[in-house]
Amino acid sequence: MFRLDGEVGVSYSQIYVESAFGGYGPRMHEAFAGQNSGLCGAAVPGALFLHTGLHTGDVGFTVEVRGQAPPLDPAWEDVVEVSFYPLSDRSFLVQWAGEDSWELDLKEGLDYRVRYCAQGMDQAREKDVRLDDEPVLDRYLLQFWPAPPEPDRIVRQTSQDAAYSHDWARRQPDAEFRVRAIMAQRRAHLTPEGAESFRDAEFPNGTADMAVISREADLQSVREQLTSLSSYPTALPWDWAATFVVPADDRVGYIEAFLEQIGEHAFALGTVLASLESGQDYYLAFVTPTEFEQLSRLLTAHGMSAESVRDGRWTPQVSPEDSAASSAIRAWAIANGHKVSAAPGAAITASLESPEAPEEAGPDRLT
Repeated sequence: MFRLDGEVGVSYSQIYVESAFGGYGPRMHEAFAGQNSGLCGAAVPGALFLHTGLHTGDVGFTVEVRGQAPPLDPAWEDVVEVSFYPLSDRSFLVQWAGEDSWELDLKEGLDYRVRYCAQGMDQAREKDVRLDDEPVLDRYLLQFWPAPPEPDRIVRQTSQDAAYSHDWARRQPDAEFRVRAIMAQRRAHLTPEGAESFRDAEFPNGTADMAVISREADLQSVREQLTSLSSYPTALPWDWAATFVVPADDRVGYIEAFLEQIGEHAFALGTVLASLESGQDYYLAFVTPTEFEQLSRLLTAHGMSAESVRDGRWTPQVSPEDSAASSAIRAWAIANGHKVSAAPGAAITASLESPEAPEEAGPDRLT
């Protein structure tokens, strides 16, 4: 059995497990999208977003990797379970902003069940900040064992902090619902006779989530359609567009190259510009990495596919024969929506010094 035991520093009531290198990790609402529990977010492949009662300081923390499901100790006040699939052969427990990390003995290509146990969350939340010379307020146990994927579940709930977190998670937009809405909008566009009923059912407010762009469209039209989407990332830069070079001999290539540039800039912001297989026109939507995985799964089940639009290449198609957990989707997830900036760390063997809080402001709590 693999085991780490000691104290780790938390900031903004957060600590993480990460298995994909490069980029930035999932945002809080992405990590908990569609979940019933709010202590361990596992909605983004290869990542766990762990919530603690203490806002800033050191907490007691133990990690175990076992060969089978361990018995549940009744001493733990709050317990949740999720599923986890490492996206590389190196997984880490990582502090906020990569301030420190510890490598975990998890195997790539193996599904794990995860149990996250907590004790003392309310006391720690009330205290908010723990100084170095003060006693430990909250403790956590994170256990892994090989098991097929299952939905997340709340095993035990005692503290008010956990109850608040669970309620917050359940109020987050369900990524799968939005994915189905995007598909419904695409279907409505392809079948005009049923368009109004689909729009009424899935888009009561008339909000567009998908752009339909002709392969002969002009650049200004492309920009206007994408910026009008409800999911358009407002931080997306356009300073490059004025100097975009238009190929003289291929208008199809010119539109695709323009979309690739947009997709590359969106990717840098942690957002995916997704293209739904469509034939004559481009069907485009801005989605989160979680939504892209679900979109790929759902389209694959219908004999279609989704691509992430990026500079110089579009992601490989996923064949209908591939499962939802196919290597193609997992490989894509490695490149989209994860952060591991921390270097491999040593095992936790003793109390660790709590780093000073970063100057950059972060999320305060589950709000």
